[in-house]
Amino acid sequence: MAASTRRDQTAPAKKPRKTRTASAEPNGEDEYITVPEVLKTLKIDRRTWQHWMTRGETPKNMIRLPNGRYRIPRADYQEWLAGLQVDA
Repeated sequence: MAASTRRDQTAPAKKPRKTRTASAEPNGEDEYITVPEVLKTLKIDRRTWQHWMTRGETPKNMIRLPNGRYRIPRADYQEWLAGLQVDA
């Protein structure tokens, strides 16, 4: 008989991927917010955000991950938003 080929062998069953469920935060919110979430919420372009970053007008304490993406502590983001409010 011919030697066994890879096609003859059955692959082990894949483990189901863990999906993100409710956050560990008591109010159900994540601890951090992403830049794409900020852009969507504020309805601004990424170039506007980058312009703000170069001028130092973004929330403080942003975390830069090894992949170059940023995370913003939600409390700092909300404090930054509150500081932008203008009395009309």
